[in-house]
Amino acid sequence: MTICVAYGPTPEGAAALDLAVRESRLRGAPLVAVATARQEKFDADGHDGGALRTELESQLGDLRTDGDPDVRIEIVDDGGDPAEAILDLVVGAGGEMLVVGVKRRSPVGKLLTGSTAQRIILESPIPVLVTHAGR
Repeated sequence: MTICVAYGPTPEGAAALDLAVRESRLRGAPLVAVATARQEKFDADGHDGGALRTELESQLGDLRTDGDPDVRIEIVDDGGDPAEAILDLVVGAGGEMLVVGVKRRSPVGKLLTGSTAQRIILESPIPVLVTHAGR
């Protein structure tokens, strides 16, 4: 089994990464962290693929311990749809479970706007484990 995590530099992304590392450790399964650089270019912090990889490596270093299963990072900037790019990466990595972090939104907010996480959850060909950032 391979655990995948859809990461973004947000509190929800950090929560998903933490949960994915714990699931990987629990199951003795390799972990693949996936992200899209294109999605992050629109952040106020101005992330790009290199900065995103550095941040992800730093957070993984803080979460992982000796003896944890292998981890791999996949970042793509295909200029397309972030949800589709993440799902393509997950399928290409042989993922058998996907961990995502979601934002809390009001019922009206859910009705009026979609989200990348929502599309991933609905369109994923593999089971999705969902978490959110603590309050």
